[in-house]
Amino acid sequence: MKKIEKKIGIIGLGNMGGAIAAGLSGSLPPEQIHVYDTDPEKSGKIEGVTVSPFIEEVIETSDILIIAVKTDKVDEILAKLRKYNGIIVSVAAGIKIETLARGAGIDKKIVRAMPNTPALAGCGMTVICSGENVNSDELENIKTILTYTGKVLILPEKLMDAVTGVSGSGPAYVFTFIQAIADGAVKMGIPRDDALTLAAQTVYGSAKMFLDKKENPIKLRDQVASPGGTTIEAIHVLEKAGFSGIIIDAIEAAVLKSKELGKT
Repeated sequence: MKKIEKKIGIIGLGNMGGAIAAGLSGSLPPEQIHVYDTDPEKSGKIEGVTVSPFIEEVIETSDILIIAVKTDKVDEILAKLRKYNGIIVSVAAGIKIETLARGAGIDKKIVRAMPNTPALAGCGMTVICSGENVNSDELENIKTILTYTGKVLILPEKLMDAVTGVSGSGPAYVFTFIQAIADGAVKMGIPRDDALTLAAQTVYGSAKMFLDKKENPIKLRDQVASPGGTTIEAIHVLEKAGFSGIIIDAIEAAVLKSKELGKT
């Protein structure tokens, strides 16, 4: 992987900011990652980074500044960046590059990113897009940095609300699915700890198998669902209950909420 020489600042160490900081901390030296959060307890939980006591210190020392605060706090941070000359990376759901530029300055280099919490395990999925002031080399540099936390895609900004509903919120859907599988296992007599291991490893293994093979998921499903067997019986129950439709509806609801946040 290309060596990163830029200093990275992270403001906000909640779910997303904390996941990015943790993902980077194992790959870059502490003096290259400066973090700040209003809650000192959050800063203390992340090892391998330089904790700054003041937000101004992070801004002044960073070539790339990742803003990972709650949506309603973004304006407050942007107002402090009028003289900032580095690249601003925002992970705030729903807030468009145009809006970020109005807050920080239309001359600013802005990248919008949507990561997810599996970045904590180095298995995150992040999508990025950029404003017109960011050149292709700079965008690739941001992609390289975020690759330390997992996979990264570059997509048009018009798709970012959809990305939020799919991969940004997606881990919550998967955790709910794991819990449901484990509950089914417990109902059938398997102890809870073993049930959770069975469920989680099955989801993990299935996802890895798909990523390795890159075959149509239905084709892979057919390899498990033998004619007249147990699997097709279970799939019948899922689809009769509207399993696929419920997932699509859930993603659509998350996307609409992301668009609503962007408007406010």
